Amino acid sequence: MKIPAAFRPACLGLAAALACAAQAQGLPPDAALPPLTGLGAPADSLGHPMACLIEPFQVSELGSPSAGVLNKVLVQRGDEVRKGQVVAELNTNVDEATLQLRRAEAAYLGRVVERNADLYQRKLLPAGDYDEMTSRSRQAQLQVALQQAILAERSIKSPFDGVVAERYAGPGDRINDNKIVKLAQIDPLVVKVVVPDGLYGQIKADAGAQVTVNAAISDKPLQAKVWRIDRVMDAASGTFTVLLKVENKGNAIPAGIRCSIRF
Repeated sequence: MKIPAAFRPACLGLAAALACAAQAQGLPPDAALPPLTGLGAPADSLGHPMACLIEPFQVSELGSPSAGVLNKVLVQRGDEVRKGQVVAELNTNVDEATLQLRRAEAAYLGRVVERNADLYQRKLLPAGDYDEMTSRSRQAQLQVALQQAILAERSIKSPFDGVVAERYAGPGDRINDNKIVKLAQIDPLVVKVVVPDGLYGQIKADAGAQVTVNAAISDKPLQAKVWRIDRVMDAASGTFTVLLKVENKGNAIPAGIRCSIRF
């Protein structure tokens, strides 16, 4: 096929050459362009595997709600932790002494109320005086509860079952706004796959998929289920993201690995 000279200067590169050829035949410039593909799969086909990435379900960097000095860090990188498990403790000497003081004050004021309750019942003690005693006793009890809450904050606990991804601080470190440990929940895992926009609407919520990873990690495909589907396209790449969940009992599959998926 002979391309007119008027088109020749612009016919550089594969895409430009195809466009020029289409114009020479009186067709739209994009008529000769091949369809978008993902790993060799047509954009309107779910039958071919696509690249994906396995990520933690959630990640949390734990700090302290109040400033202090670390007394202990009870976990190391790679350790498994359970929800509610203490992973670090701040120095509590001052807080424990303050709690003992608050308890002593509350106990004393409680005895004062008990001693004067009979006098109040016999009308030998003004109601205002007795009310002041009971109010002070109640305030002392609340001070005990407050100090117990402050003391509880000195123990940093895991918010979920997971593994320790990073350890940032150790005993003796001053903690203010800085982080102590980074935790990752890897049961379930999240599979992230970027899909061509031509497949939008073909992937349904809760649909199943097979995820293949390195044979050294798992010699059979993992069963995944669609969890989230983007409702906003990436205009620059013409894609959208789909997230799937994979059960990971015993944390057998690590996060942060590449995979392939077939819907």
